[in-house]
Amino acid sequence: MKQRACLWGTIVLGAIAPCAHANEIGLSFWRPGQMGSMAAVPGEPGWTLPLVYVRLDVNATDTRELAPGTRLTTRAKGATNVLLFMPTYTFERPLLGGQPSIRLGVGAGRSRSAIDVSYALPGGFTSSGSASDAHSGGADIYPSAFLKWNNGVHNSMAYASGVLPAGSYYAGRLANVSQNRRGLDLGGGYTYFNAAQRAEFSLVGGVTHYGSNPATDFRTGKTAHLDWTASYLVTPYAHVGLVGYLHRQLEGDSGSGATLGHAKSRINAIGPQAGSFLEFGGLKYYVNAKAYKEWGAKNRAEGWNFWLTLVALL
Repeated sequence: MKQRACLWGTIVLGAIAPCAHANEIGLSFWRPGQMGSMAAVPGEPGWTLPLVYVRLDVNATDTRELAPGTRLTTRAKGATNVLLFMPTYTFERPLLGGQPSIRLGVGAGRSRSAIDVSYALPGGFTSSGSASDAHSGGADIYPSAFLKWNNGVHNSMAYASGVLPAGSYYAGRLANVSQNRRGLDLGGGYTYFNAAQRAEFSLVGGVTHYGSNPATDFRTGKTAHLDWTASYLVTPYAHVGLVGYLHRQLEGDSGSGATLGHAKSRINAIGPQAGSFLEFGGLKYYVNAKAYKEWGAKNRAEGWNFWLTLVALL
């Protein structure tokens, strides 16, 4: 059981993928839902090579009464496709009784954004305009470190994840692949994995701290997140289940670029997932697909996202 748990533990290496977004309002370098099944289970020592594709699709409408009879309505849509390569090394020697691992995420993506604005004045006078943009380029760099412990069916984890602004960015664009800011996320997780009962359940929570975007003087407030998964093992090497997340902004945005004020954002999501181990050419692989439908958005865009992960187990 312990050997199988170690193999399953490599799932997290492919199911974690920070993503770039099209704009700053209500979005984070820590993408909710990036933690997957078996998140806290230690993996086998050595290299794993996760390749992760993520599709994000969001839209939002905001209507504000600027003065009696004067109304401003803004409709925004955005879509981002990101492909990330995330080589990960798990150390054999324990640290503080746990198993350490490190990871570096690099990749590229394409982002599209569109916005429509209408302005209604007293007396029935209206004015409107629209703009759109699309851009492809390199993503930011995402370093991470993990420390995991196992005690039978119970597993725990501590982690630190960051972002270094190295991707394609220009302040005048509606669509950018990079966010042009540093960030740090600290947190921990728990996984219950019982192969005999074919049951798995994982929780991962953390707090994200943001640096300021020097090009726009925009700083996102501190946020908290909780990712969860629940799986049933239909075979010893395949599982199906549910995934979901909660995301809450703890502090308001700040800086001269925070033109919409200091309101806090929130979002929830739930969806299905399926994963399986495969063997080809003498190597073992893990493939996982999951999708999230968001709801309950406040002060941020709402939509859906899809994740496809392929991990080579060397």
